Formats: sequence, structure tokens, C-alpha cells
Amino acid sequence: MNLAALLVLFASGEFLPVSLDSEGPHLIVLSPGAAKEYGEAREVVRALHPGATEVTVDLASEAAIASALAAAKPRYALVLALPGEIDVNLAWRWLRACSAVDADPFPDVRTGFLTGSTPAAAAAFAGRISAAARGETKLPRRFVDDLGPNEMAPPEAFFVQPQTWFFTALPAGFPRATISHGKAGFTDARLGALDGAGYVHFGGHGYPDRVVSGVTGRQAGRLVLAPCVVWNGACYTGATDRWFDEWGGGGNVVEKRVAPAESFGLNLLGNAVVGYLAALHPDHGIPVYQEMEHLAATGAPLGELMRQTGVAVVLGAGGKLPDLAPLAGGTPSRAWTPAEIMLRGTASRVLFGDPALAAGGKFAEPALRAGPITDEGGEARVTVTVANPLMRSSLTDTFHSDLSADGRLFNDRALVVLDLPADRAAPEAVEVLSAGVEGRPIRHRLVAWAVEEDSGARRLLVQVDLAATAFMQGPFRTPGATLVLALR
Repeated sequence: MNLAALLVLFASGEFLPVSLDSEGPHLIVLSPGAAKEYGEAREVVRALHPGATEVTVDLASEAAIASALAAAKPRYALVLALPGEIDVNLAWRWLRACSAVDADPFPDVRTGFLTGSTPAAAAAFAGRISAAARGETKLPRRFVDDLGPNEMAPPEAFFVQPQTWFFTALPAGFPRATISHGKAGFTDARLGALDGAGYVHFGGHGYPDRVVSGVTGRQAGRLVLAPCVVWNGACYTGATDRWFDEWGGGGNVVEKRVAPAESFGLNLLGNAVVGYLAALHPDHGIPVYQEMEHLAATGAPLGELMRQTGVAVVLGAGGKLPDLAPLAGGTPSRAWTPAEIMLRGTASRVLFGDPALAAGGKFAEPALRAGPITDEGGEARVTVTVANPLMRSSLTDTFHSDLSADGRLFNDRALVVLDLPADRAAPEAVEVLSAGVEGRPIRHRLVAWAVEEDSGARRLLVQVDLAATAFMQGPFRTPGATLVLALR
């Protein structure tokens, strides 16, 4: 970003508020390899979290991870690991261990991974995070959404429009742009197209070395970027070394590797980013926008955004983690249902960066508003109202389609989070008494519920799916639509 543009932004105050959550406990985890090679990055992280506990853990051992988390019971864990130690199996192993810290099924630790193509690159990444947390560098208040290739456009086409079709919760006056291009449209001449944005999103199909017919891994390192947080919904684009093709080997899983020079993730981490949220396995795009919407509604740190993705996986799988058995090359491919594929892929999403870093603050109302718990007819009830239908992704079940008019698309969803007062016992059962809008009932089903214990707080989490008429369309998305729950 050029100096003149930066001076204009400084003068106008058009930057995102950035802070580092000091609430702990904080845990710094190093793999044995990172402990040997990431000395400079380690010192930067120590300075950023001077009161943190530090441990060296064999990341290949779920028991070792679980033991470290059980001992520290951290709110935040920053994991320093070499690129070759990070893969989908580690993501699933870590998620299982985080969910076993207490008795509820939800992940309890807000986690970020720190790595780089070289020890110097890892240290530089840590340094950018530290500079942003201290206010020495600024994230511009602008969002750019690169939707990836448009197969209907001419191959060389490249369009930039001052709007967004998916992150519609952005308030008026929040600068935004959407890029759409043909299959050969993102040329090296377009490397500056994402400049000046503090939030960047990549969409499209993906592999570890590219967004298909979009930005390549090599280009990712040469993009002109302001300091920014990046979300990527394209499959595999978080992979830093090992990855697995579950269906590419004539009935067997194939283990593959991406070279550091080709890795989209490593090249991007070597750029100006201060946080990168991406998948290590086949993903799909809506959970990415749910992460962005959760940021908009809460201003939560990046690690909490990713933890909420894990929460959504647990609820979507019926109140428990799905089958996250490790992958190995040469083993038979399994016949997963579409929902199982999407649940496991979403569970592979990770944050690269400091989980305690918050960037943006709260700037939108949440999708749902839960009223107080009242006692009626001998049972506790709560009414949930649709308050902000612009949170389109938050109102979408990214895993199930049984209540959709088009079986290829997704149900609508109400994910209710209700703080339980200290003097109220946790419910033993939850029932949906009604769902409707303007006196008309809406077809629905209870997907899952559970009580979460988190840092001394108790929350009731409930997912109810509702009928959808088309993609991100349905009667429940009407302002004032209601859902009434009985807590027994």
C-alpha cells in the first residue's frame, strides 16, 4: 500500500480496531522441531504473552496434547509447529483433545498455529502479529471478496464491483468490493487488486497450491496486501506440506505433499497477513462467512471465531464430534455422505495466527435475539426472534438439506446461544414448541442441544433447522420470525 494512501487512511481514522485479549490462561505450545528451529519466533511470542505457560509437546501424540491441555486448561493456545507437522490429522487430533478438556462436547481452547516456510518467515509472521497488537501497524477498514473464477465469464475477464453478495452484514459506509474473473483473469497484472483491505476473502475450488483458475500459490506470496486478516473457503488452501486425497487413488486414500514454493498457505503467511483462517482438507464456503459474521456480531478474537466453527461442527453432527479417524495413504477410501464430508472438512479449518488477537470490534447486530427465560405452565420457556436477516450465512445449516425445497441446497438454521443464570439448573430436555412468522408455522426439527461450560460461564446451545425455499432463502429469514423453546 503506497504512503499517500496510508496517510489518507490515518487522517480519516479508517482503520480496524485491533487488540489482544489478556484474559487467560494463555498457553504457548512448541513441537520439539519448533523448539529447536523457531527461537526468534518464540521470543516474539513470549514478549507478546509474558504470563503464558510454555510447554513442548509431541504434536503427533493426541495423549500428549490432551495431557498438556488438561494441565493448563488454557483459554488460548498458540502452537508453534513446523510446516511438515501440520496436516488434517493434526487439526482433527487437536480438536478432539480440545473437546475433551471438560465433560461437554464442545472445544474449550481457542487455538492458533504459527509456522512459516523458514524459521525467519515464522519469526516475521510473529513480528507482524506483534506489531498489529501494539498498534504499530494498522489494518484498513475495508473488505475485499475474491469470489474466484466465474465460468460464465470470458477467460480474461476481471470485474471489481463496490458491493458484496455474501458478507451482507457489513454496515453502510464500510468500504467493500467484490472481485469476479474469468478462468484466466487473475494474472500477475492483478496482484494489486486486494491492496488496501484489512479483511480479505478467497472463494472457489482449491488445492494446496492454488485457488483453481484463480490466485496461485506463487502469486499468493506476491500479492500486494495491506496488513490484513484473510479467510479462505477454497479446499486445502491451508495445507503447508502433507495433504490427503481421499478419493484420488482408485479406491484408496493418497498421501501427497505440496512444495513450500507452491503452497498457497505458506506463501500467504509470508506476505502481509496477521491472521489466516483456512482448511487443511476439502472445505466449503459458508462456514467461512459464518466466521466473518461472528466477528461482526461480537468483535471476538480470531481464536474464538475458529472455536465457534468447531462448536457448529459438534451441533451439526448431533451434539458430538463426527468421525475424525486419521487418514493414511493406501487405506481404502470411505463412502461418506455429503453431510459427513462437509462436517469433517469444516473440522479441518484452522487459524494461523494468535488466537487472542481481535481485529474489528463489533459492528453488526446478531442474527437472533433470545428473550429472557420465563416460567410458564410449570416449565421454562425462551422465545428467539430473528433480528438481523442480513446475517445470511449464520442462518444457514452448512451440513443438512432435508428441509430444503431443493435437496441439493441447505436448510435454514437457528443456532441459539443462551446464557444460563447461576441459580437455574441446566435443562434435562429441550423441545421446540413452535416456529413461525406472521402467524404461519415453519417446518422445523431439533438437530441438537447441549450445555457448555466455558471459563466459568454456562451456556445452552441449541440448533434447530427450518424449511428453506432456495439458497439462503426461507420464511424464517423474515424479521420478527420466532422460535419458542421449552427447557425441561
